[in-house]
Formats: sequence, C-alpha cells, structure tokens
Amino acid sequence: MFIAILIYFVFPLITLAYFYVKQKYSYWSYRNVAHPKPKFPLGNFSGIGSKYHITEIVQKCYKKYKKDNSAFGIYLTLGPMLIVNDLDVVKQILIKDFNKFHDRGVFYNEQNEPISAHLFAIEGEKWRYLRNKLSPTFTSGKIKAMFETMASIGEQFVDVVNQSSDGQTAIDIKDLCQRFTSDVIGSCAFGLEYDSLHNDNAKILEMSDRIFRPTVFRNIYILFMLAFKDLSVKLRLKQFPEDVADYFSHIIEDTVVYREKNNVTRLDFLNLLIQLKNKGIIEDDEGNHNGADSHEKLTMNEIIAQSFIFFFAGFETSSTTLSFALFNLATNPDAQEKARQEVQEVLSRHDGKITYTALQEMKYIEQVINETLRIFPPVGLLIRIASESYKIPDKDLTIDKGLQVLIPVHAIQNDPEIYPNPDKFDPDRFTPENIQSRHHCAFIPFGEGPRNCIGMRFAMLEVKFGIVQLLKTLKFTVSDKMQLPVQIDKRSQTAQVKGGIWLNATKNFTKK
Repeated sequence: MFIAILIYFVFPLITLAYFYVKQKYSYWSYRNVAHPKPKFPLGNFSGIGSKYHITEIVQKCYKKYKKDNSAFGIYLTLGPMLIVNDLDVVKQILIKDFNKFHDRGVFYNEQNEPISAHLFAIEGEKWRYLRNKLSPTFTSGKIKAMFETMASIGEQFVDVVNQSSDGQTAIDIKDLCQRFTSDVIGSCAFGLEYDSLHNDNAKILEMSDRIFRPTVFRNIYILFMLAFKDLSVKLRLKQFPEDVADYFSHIIEDTVVYREKNNVTRLDFLNLLIQLKNKGIIEDDEGNHNGADSHEKLTMNEIIAQSFIFFFAGFETSSTTLSFALFNLATNPDAQEKARQEVQEVLSRHDGKITYTALQEMKYIEQVINETLRIFPPVGLLIRIASESYKIPDKDLTIDKGLQVLIPVHAIQNDPEIYPNPDKFDPDRFTPENIQSRHHCAFIPFGEGPRNCIGMRFAMLEVKFGIVQLLKTLKFTVSDKMQLPVQIDKRSQTAQVKGGIWLNATKNFTKK
C-alpha cells in the first residue's frame, strides 16, 4: 500500500512541483534578461536575515550585472523582480513615467489590518487623494510651528549626553538618538509625552524594536507577503504583531477622543488629521483650504494608520541617520571641527540660540547629513510596480504589467563610478557644484518623484537640530567598545549597526 501511494500520488506531486518551480524560474531566461541563478524556496534571497542583509544581496548582484546591463532580473521566492541600475531608466520610472509606476505593490489589508493601510502602502486613487490631503501638513509654516516643541526636547537630549561626557564612558548613541527622535515625534506630531530620554523601559521603544529588528522567521514571513501580496490578503495575514498594532491604535484613538471631548487644539500632525476627520480639509499657512477636490472625511482607522507610519517610519529613519552622522563626524575630526565652527559662527548671529532660521543657514551641516544618507541610506531599496506593460525607452526590454521593479538605492549611492572612493566620508560631495555635476537620480535616500517621502523636510530638520544641539557643546570620538569595521545587522529592516554605535563625548573642548 505504501509503495502504491508513493507511485500514484507522492512521486507525481513531486514531479509536478518540480516542473512548476522550474517554469517559474524560467521567466527571465525566456526574456533573455541577465539574472543570478535562483534557489528554491527564497529565489535569490537565501540567507536573508541570517547570513545577509537584503541590501548586501542586491548590491552583490548590482556589481555583477551593472557593467553590461541597464537592468537585470532577480527572484523573490517564486516571483520575478526587475532591478534597474541605469539612472536614466530610474528617472523614467520614478518621475517621467510615474503614472505607470505609481504604486509600490507592497502588502496592506485595510479590512483585516486597518493599521497597514497607510500612505506608504496604499495604491491608486486612494493614495492620490490621501497624499493630496496630507501634503499641507508638511509645509514650511507647519513644520516651523512645531519647532519650539522640538527645541525643548533638544535641551533634555544634551543633558542626558552630558551625564556621560567624561571622554571615557561609552555612549550607545543609537539608543539615545532613538529616545530623542521618539520624544520629538511623539510630542511634535501627537502631543504625547513618552519621556523616552529618561525612561529606560519606554514601551514605545520596545514596540519599535519588534518592527524593525524582526526574527529570521519574521523576515521570511514579510518576504512572503511582499512576493504573494494578493494571497496574503486572502489568507488574512497581518504584517505587524497584533499587540504592537493594538498598543498604538489605542494610544491614538484615546488621544483623538480626549482632544475632541475637551476641545484641545495643538499645532501638530494629529490636529491636522483631526481636521480631516471632522471637516475633510486642512487649512494652509494663510488659513486657506488646501484646495483638495473632495472634502471626504478621514475615518478613525485612517487616522490611526497615517499616525502609525509617520511615527514609526519617521522616528526610526531619523534616529538611524542622526546616529550615523555623529559616528561619521567622530571618525572624521576635521569634518567635525568644520561643522562645529559653522554652528558657532551661525549661532553668533542669532544670540547663541538654535532657531529655525539659524538651522536653515547651516549648509555644511546639511552636507554632512546628505553624505551620511549617501553612505547609509536608512531604506536601501525602492519598489514600484508596473500598472501596465511598459517598454523602456531606447532599451530592448519590456516590463510586464504587474512586475515589481526594484531601485537599488544603497548600491547606486555607493557605486565608485558615481562617487569615487565611496567608503570615504566626504561632505564636500554635496556642495552645490558637485550636486549639479551628477545625475539627478544618483542620490535618492527619500525616494524621488510624486511618491517621495512626504515627511522629508521634517526629518531633515530633526536630524540637523540633533547634530547642532550636540556639537554646540560636545566633541565626539569613537569608543573602544565600537566594533570596527562597521557591519550592518542582518536582521534589521533599516540600516542598523551590529553591536551598536558607541561613542565617547567630552565637553569644554578647546577651539582651534
């Protein structure tokens, strides 16, 4: 009986499965597109989260195929993806022909997991509508209005660092930057006082760690949801741990209810979302309506979802950039001194106060941030999905409808043909003259085109403020506790350093 089952059922199923997988892995061969050989079940992503970070996998392929190919194929589980390395093609996809690549094709399930239906993930007309609605949230006037709150938290940030500024105590700078950005966004965006800088057991930091440093199993689970989005929706899978979603949902809903019941108004992100909930409009900096065609109101679930992505994506990427910038300055004392001199010179014109206007004048600090974002982009890959069949201009390659297209941000920004000696930290790469000499899409840490990061200006202000607040009174060096050379944590969703970023700080330094 056992032999009969093997002959008539098991062997045929194995044979069918074999040929099914082989057929799936023939997609790029049939189209004569260069690609690495896939391996079942993860395609070209074997070892992700354990042996390799996702950007390492992509960068290795980028180096191999870039010279002779404007794009090359790759497999995510059984599904094909196209990786574009020609900057002109990148520009076509992200900007010129954006209408054919307006969606990311990432998982969200508004019905079964409302918190996943945020601006980063949603598609089509709903995305256009919501992006149009939320854009007035991030005008210069709105961000400037939030700055005073940011400044008060900055003083606490310095006080905490000062407690270890003896030049010998190793400071876990990424941890402190996370606490700082958590408090800034919590207060500026939602009026929530997390006090993470003084609370080692802040719940919100634990929740963030579970999202951005998943287990190897959860990394594979997330890849499955990306590769099989429609099936994941049908199976009612959930992207985020349920207790994390519940925790944040209750915080936002309770805050909204409290504000409405007590007629509380604050100059923050949540207040603008409440305007959209109750009126369907946001007033601009002059008190005019935002000009949206529809006054359709947001639901509570939509408010929670937008708040969720703004908080977690914003605070994690900002803390990553801030900590890497401080590390880069610590390992490059000449650049650190030049940055400090700029801080002192600008502040001398503003009565020694860090104001919104003073920060706008600090151009070298901005170059420091941009160079940091070049070397260590927090999000190393961009994904777009073709909404229709698309023939790449001047290339013998057609992108099929529904195909996922991947832009290798980290690989592009660390390409020696674009940035000579790419491992070297050199803020002068971002002088106006040098920026003009490069391709427009050679630097895209915030994405590009209509679907770029909506909170980019807030993030830049937050990081710049954090750097200036510390450099004003402190000097940084690398601690002996730091593991060098830097290795990116394989498990992390963003660029996080294995073993952490450990610096020493000293105050009352001597000017040159």
